[in-house]
Amino acid sequence: MRGWRCLVVAGAVLSAACNNSASPPPAASARPAPEAPATSPDAAIPVTVQTVHPDVKTRQTVLETSGKVAFNEERLVRVHTPVTGRVLELLARPGDHVEPGAPLFVVDSPDLSAAKADYAKAVADVERSDKALALVRELVEGKAMAPKELRDAENDYRKTVADRERAAARLRTLGVSEDRFREIAMRADTGTTVIVRAPRSGVVVERNVTPGQVVAYGQSDTPVNLFVIADLSTMWVIADVYEPDVPRVRLGQTVLVTLPCCPGERYDGKVTYIGDAVDPQTRTLKVRVVVPNPSRMLKAEMFVKVALATASTRVMTVPQSAVHREDGESFVLVARGKDDYERRTVQLGADLNGVVEVRQGLAPADSVVTQGGIMVKRLAK
Repeated sequence: MRGWRCLVVAGAVLSAACNNSASPPPAASARPAPEAPATSPDAAIPVTVQTVHPDVKTRQTVLETSGKVAFNEERLVRVHTPVTGRVLELLARPGDHVEPGAPLFVVDSPDLSAAKADYAKAVADVERSDKALALVRELVEGKAMAPKELRDAENDYRKTVADRERAAARLRTLGVSEDRFREIAMRADTGTTVIVRAPRSGVVVERNVTPGQVVAYGQSDTPVNLFVIADLSTMWVIADVYEPDVPRVRLGQTVLVTLPCCPGERYDGKVTYIGDAVDPQTRTLKVRVVVPNPSRMLKAEMFVKVALATASTRVMTVPQSAVHREDGESFVLVARGKDDYERRTVQLGADLNGVVEVRQGLAPADSVVTQGGIMVKRLAK
C-alpha cells in the first residue's frame, strides 16, 4: 500500500513537469508610454498684451536761443568811498554774506576832521545867534531898537540853524551816528577814521581795494567800485532773440533756462524786459529774464540755453513703449481684434516726458499695444 502511494505521487510530479515544458507561462505585458503633447508650428504664443488709446496733451511751442547770466542790477549795490583818505583795514572779503550796516573797511581821512570842526562851529554859531536874537527882541520890545534889527537877527538865526543841519548831514554821510554829535559839538571827538558800512544785505561779489590804498571822493564821474554787494537769490538772464522771432516774445512769458554744464539743472523764469533796439552787428534783440537762484548754481557771465514758451497746442501722444523702429521707419501695433494686429507706420514729433507726439498715422479710437509688442509683432499684418 505504501509503495502504491509513492508511485502515484511520482506520476503527478512527472505530469506537471511535462506540462511546463510544453507550454511556457505567458510574459507580463508592458504599460504603453504616454504620448507627447502635439505642437503646431502655427500655434499662437501665449503673451500678455496691454493696449491704450492715444492721449491728447497740451504741448508748449518754444523758441530756443542762448543767453548769458548777469547779476540782478535791481538787487545790487556798488560801494564807493564817502571821503578821501587812506584805507587802514578791510573788514569783509569776497564771498561773505553781509547785513545792512555791516562794516566793510576803515578809512583814515582829514575830511572827517574838517566835517567835525564845521559841525562844532555851526553849533556855536547857533547858540550865539540865539542869544543875539533874544537880546534884540528885548530891545525892540523896549523901543530901544528899530523892528528892522529884529528881522535881521531872525534871518541870521535861521541861517546858522541851516548851516548846523548841513554839517550834521555831512557827518551822517560819513557814517557818524547821532549819539556822537554832542561830543563833536563840545570838541571832545576829533577822530579821523571813517568806517564804511554795507548799505544793504547780500553777498560780497567784488572787492577792489587793499590796505594802504589811497581812495578819493568826488574826483571822477565814474568812481571805482571798492565793493560790490549782490543779492544772489535771483539772477538776470540776458537772451538774444533774432529779429524774425521778435514778434513771438512778450512780457511775462514763461522761460526755461538750462545749463550746458549741468543738463539736469532747470530754472523757470519770466520775461521782464524786451529791448527797444536791435544790435546792428548780430541782428538780435536783448530780452531780460528774472530767474530764481536758490542753490546759487547760476553764476554771472555763465552761458545758458533759453527756451521761451511762445504758444500752446493740443497734440496726440502715445507712450514711448508703444513705438517700434525698424529700417529707419517708426511704427506702432494697433489691435483690431483677438490675436489680430496691424503694423501701422506713424510720423512722430517731440518727446514729452515719457510720451511721444504722433503727428500722423493714428486716430483717437485706435488701441495701441504698449506691452507685449515684441512677441506679437510677427502676427501683425
